[in-house]
Amino acid sequence: MARTSPTWLPLIVLVALVALVAVPVPAGAQQFGSGPSVRVPAGETRQGDLYAAGELVEMAGRLDGDLVAAGQRIQTTGPIAGDLFAAGRSVDIRGPVGDSTRVVADQPSVDATIDGDLIAAGNQLRLFDGARITGGVLAAGSLVQLDGTVDGDVRAGAGEIIIGGTIGGSATLRADRISLAPGARIDGDLDYRARTPLSPEETARVGGTVRFDEIVDGDESSGVTWGSLLFWGWQTSAALLAGILAIALFRRLVPQLVSVIAENATVGTLLGFAAFLIVPAGAVVAMVTLVGLPVGLAAVLLFVVALYVAKLPVAVWAGAWLLARAGRPGASPYAAMALGTVALYVLFAIPYLGWLIWLVATWLGFGTMVLSGRAYLQTRGAQAVAAP
Repeated sequence: MARTSPTWLPLIVLVALVALVAVPVPAGAQQFGSGPSVRVPAGETRQGDLYAAGELVEMAGRLDGDLVAAGQRIQTTGPIAGDLFAAGRSVDIRGPVGDSTRVVADQPSVDATIDGDLIAAGNQLRLFDGARITGGVLAAGSLVQLDGTVDGDVRAGAGEIIIGGTIGGSATLRADRISLAPGARIDGDLDYRARTPLSPEETARVGGTVRFDEIVDGDESSGVTWGSLLFWGWQTSAALLAGILAIALFRRLVPQLVSVIAENATVGTLLGFAAFLIVPAGAVVAMVTLVGLPVGLAAVLLFVVALYVAKLPVAVWAGAWLLARAGRPGASPYAAMALGTVALYVLFAIPYLGWLIWLVATWLGFGTMVLSGRAYLQTRGAQAVAAP
């Protein structure tokens, strides 16, 4: 199994966030699908963009537009004319994509032609032999294996990187272990950082200049350092302080949010996923115009605040669940928040899985706020109608 020092975790998160905020803003004809499974069968053609969420999202037909998909398992075998954005446990791309592709998954794989860039973050990423990326690749994960063809540049960080195909541009690689298989070729320059240098046979497969920087035990890029521990402690302490203030200010609201999570976790996560995509993209569009600039800036500010506090109701819910299992049901929200926050931030620090847990917790918190706000507006509307 590939081993990666915790230094690569921020890179994985960065690549994941780049993929997330780069999703296109809905425009023109759009279709929405949700449920246990969302399928476009072979022989069927859909016009316009498709937004799909479910345990299984399968694209076997043709889509003349963009595909934005979230689910446990996502598989495409039919052609997609536009962009592809996919977030899930496993994402298997076997049909051609007409534009750039952005993937956040535990096990993303590509065995098709992507007529654009590939941005991918996950545990094990593989570009199969026969696959082709006409643009560049930005990737991070535990294992990055590129056996296909990349016409542009490659930038990757991982525990282990295996190059088995052809890179038409230059490559910037950071990993504990890097290897160039027989038949591999890098036409441009190679700038890499690893624990051991490539063999002379491997460097001979590079057409340009080769630059090597060694990773040694005890340097700042290896292992868990006191600085990383102190940073984790600072983050957790700040979250605990924010949680105490939030519960003190919104004591009545917190139980409602926790109740929403307990009753509608799946729906809340999907709504949070949509909000995570649409809000920053919409804010950027709004800031393009002079009139919309204040609105866009305000939206960005609120989004950043929401990004931070979204994990609070999830922490209270998780802490209450843990306390109930320990024989302390009905504990105070402060105790639940404290235990849940520490538990979440421990999970966030797990290499490779931590970023995915962070995303799910954030999506769930966002969705919970959306559902609670909708319920509040519905209640106010009903009261206004009932009033004489």
